[in-house]
Amino acid sequence: MADILKIATVNINGIKATGRMRMLHDFIQKLLQEVTHQDFAIIQRYDAFLNVGTNRRGTGILARQQIPLSNIKRIPSGRGIAAQLRDAWLVNIYAPAGTAKRTEREEFFNTEIAYLIRTLPPTMILGGDFNCVLSREDCMGAPHFSRALDLLVRSFDLQDAWSQTTNNTGYTHYTQNGAARLDRIYMSPNLRLKKTGIETVFAAFTDHQAVVVRIALDVPMIRLGKGRWMMNERLMEDETF
Repeated sequence: MADILKIATVNINGIKATGRMRMLHDFIQKLLQEVTHQDFAIIQRYDAFLNVGTNRRGTGILARQQIPLSNIKRIPSGRGIAAQLRDAWLVNIYAPAGTAKRTEREEFFNTEIAYLIRTLPPTMILGGDFNCVLSREDCMGAPHFSRALDLLVRSFDLQDAWSQTTNNTGYTHYTQNGAARLDRIYMSPNLRLKKTGIETVFAAFTDHQAVVVRIALDVPMIRLGKGRWMMNERLMEDETF
């Protein structure tokens, strides 16, 4: 029987409070995640692979401990991280935001991300906060297009996991001036054929919606039992608790 891998991207810049970490803990199932906070001890039974840059912002991947990730690759800025899952690669990025950083964002896709994935095999899942769009349908208001990202996606033959419909635009970020589908997941054609579902999900710890995609894997994953409950000793440091 095929198992289901759930992957999500969400912008959670600046998680610091224990309460927000608990929200994240409740939200996560199997998660591809953008992060800035480095203490994930409260999230039990997950392995955290982080790449936080000098400005304390960056990216990371969280996975259940029974999911074997290997060959972790990072870029110095902290804005990208990749990990191998069997024959596929998971890549999480966090692109520079805003109109003022358009040139920096184009350079980011042309150099840093191209460098990160240049030697990876064709089976790939690329997700994250792109802070730009590739089509007019992906936004309301002034669009932030990226020619560099468009070239990158086409060069690696990646396909958008989202299926555009008139009933659900898939917007993940809203402002007073409009909305846009900034958070997306791209995947290789062979993986997209195994997609069983995709949705956006509200999360209390971020001003972006999460994007969750489900993929049916050919080989079943090993599921561990719940085991014996143990209290997280770090809770004793929480005055409210």
